[in-house]
Amino acid sequence: MSWWANLIISSASRLYEASLGTKPEFQAALEWEQTVFMVASEGSVFALLFVLGLIWFWKVINADNNKLARERNFILAVTHELKTPIAAIRLAIDTVDRLDLNDQQEMELLNEARSGTLRLEKRVEDILQATRLNLPDALLTLPFSICDSTEMAVKKFVSLYPNSKIVFSKMGDDTTIDGDHEMWMLCITNLLENAYKYGGDSKQVEVVFEGSLRKNNLSVIDHGPGIDEIDRFNIFEAFYRLRRDKNIDGTGLGLHLVSKIVQMHGADISVTSTDGGGATFVVGLPGSF
Repeated sequence: MSWWANLIISSASRLYEASLGTKPEFQAALEWEQTVFMVASEGSVFALLFVLGLIWFWKVINADNNKLARERNFILAVTHELKTPIAAIRLAIDTVDRLDLNDQQEMELLNEARSGTLRLEKRVEDILQATRLNLPDALLTLPFSICDSTEMAVKKFVSLYPNSKIVFSKMGDDTTIDGDHEMWMLCITNLLENAYKYGGDSKQVEVVFEGSLRKNNLSVIDHGPGIDEIDRFNIFEAFYRLRRDKNIDGTGLGLHLVSKIVQMHGADISVTSTDGGGATFVVGLPGSF
């Protein structure tokens, strides 16, 4: 581009010198200035397009690299998440098989194996549902109660994590929506698991439903370290995990599934800070009928 600009300006200079004998000096100077202005304008446009192209190309490459990194992390996380319950199940079975245990000890080991099986089933279910949600007929639409589904999800989660402390409360009238009951249960379970894992040492989780003519909100509240505002735009992306949580088991699919399921039910989800510390996930539900 510099060579091209220099060539045209040099030609314009020679034309200016040649025109001095046939045209008035001010006219030849004006034509030379117009030529220089044209070259500068076109060069600036080309330079701007070139810079914008480089920026776009860098963003595409960076986005692909980030996606590949998240997918690699996902594969590693899934491998770890699947191996951990499998190892627990195998250890429990081998212990029962090799040692002469009393009935209570055998029951404790069997319960440990059962818990590992449920965790393994949950991880496989997340992976399968993440694939299923990309299909056009992913939802099986039937009317169901939000409060009843939430209570069922809480009971199922407590059976999976006996140490969890979940309190469910309802304010106002229940809401019935058309949607996929099983998918909605998965959505609530993933929110509960997220609050349980990242909710601090207390493991205290509050689930609050607020139903009225003006709003129907379902809130899942934890009292952990919370989520910075800069990360709230990314936590619903597939495979995305906060850097501080790398040592906590997870695949980065849970909240992504939550976001997809909520949107497919005509609802929305947002994240705010809990008073006193923590994160509050608020699902804005469509009105009852």
